[in-house]
Amino acid sequence: MSAPSSTSSTFATCVERLLADLKYRYQPLPPPNADFWDPFHQWMFCTLGPTTSWSEKRLAELEHASGGIIERGYPYADTEVQLLYAKVTALAILVDDIMDDEATCVELAQFSHKLFLGEPQKNSMLALYHATLKEVSHLFEGSEVMRDMAVIPWIVFIDGCLVEKQMFLSQQDSDAPKATHLEGLAPNFPRYLRGRSGASESYVAGIFKAAKAQNLPVDRIIKIFPDAVFFCDVVNDILSFYKEELAGETHNFIHIRTRSLASAGKRGSGPAGEWTAHDTLRLLCQELLEATRRVDGVLRLEECERKMRGEVSDGVDDLDVEIAKQWRGWRDGYISWHFECRRYKLNSSGVTTGVPAISV
Repeated sequence: MSAPSSTSSTFATCVERLLADLKYRYQPLPPPNADFWDPFHQWMFCTLGPTTSWSEKRLAELEHASGGIIERGYPYADTEVQLLYAKVTALAILVDDIMDDEATCVELAQFSHKLFLGEPQKNSMLALYHATLKEVSHLFEGSEVMRDMAVIPWIVFIDGCLVEKQMFLSQQDSDAPKATHLEGLAPNFPRYLRGRSGASESYVAGIFKAAKAQNLPVDRIIKIFPDAVFFCDVVNDILSFYKEELAGETHNFIHIRTRSLASAGKRGSGPAGEWTAHDTLRLLCQELLEATRRVDGVLRLEECERKMRGEVSDGVDDLDVEIAKQWRGWRDGYISWHFECRRYKLNSSGVTTGVPAISV
């Protein structure tokens, strides 16, 4: 299925302008790190694989996506951190992709309940998910605040996916009244739902945890968390839009927010002045740019990079530079991963950013 040329053109124009405004820097993909990829491959096929019914080909695609985001987004992290985040990412993608399995959803619905009661997870995949969250907790045991930010989102993630399924997916083949009428009455609901199904706060915590021994002062980074979480969510929403339009998906954040804004009477670029998904795409690009600039400003990214180049930069210390460097690594690497990952089909989107074409 091909996207309409107007969709491709609008998408490409928005993304190219956004990346230019963000001053995005593409760095060539480094050679594979065997210390990371070999044990991750072993875990994927010998530990995670047996808990699923997925084929080797499908597991390989999951390995490519989940390992790639960590390799790209955490370039300054050690192997322990990269492996752990790759594992929990693989598990989360798996959960998101099996929401159409009713039997599994029954078990997913009991995950947090069993967790809170201290009861074992009978489903082997969920038992592995729980065990991996324990590892994440140990990784962040040097800071209670950061530990909560790193672990709790993965619990909320499962419940958020279940809410999405209940509201949207389960209604596709039923005569039950749709919940979309609520979106116009609750303009903040789309972002609230997106936050519950993203686990982005944990990824932000991971940006500033390059090693278990690294315990950055929370007061130096806590103020950027809301905007950095927004960055994680919305970069993914924008760069997922093309593949989701190809698939005809209408229950993603961009379409939910479009219906919300349209119901509230916001005027847009539609033939009759109605608000459209392309209007939401453009709005999100602007909001993302503003949020990213706020993070850059708080972390003094430009001043820190001047110091890294040996230029004069008053008032910037080594800790500022360390924090800014890890943010820049995620900021550019997370975007690059979307262009390199086959899952997002961006090689056919018409975007020209200097990123090499994705191999299929």
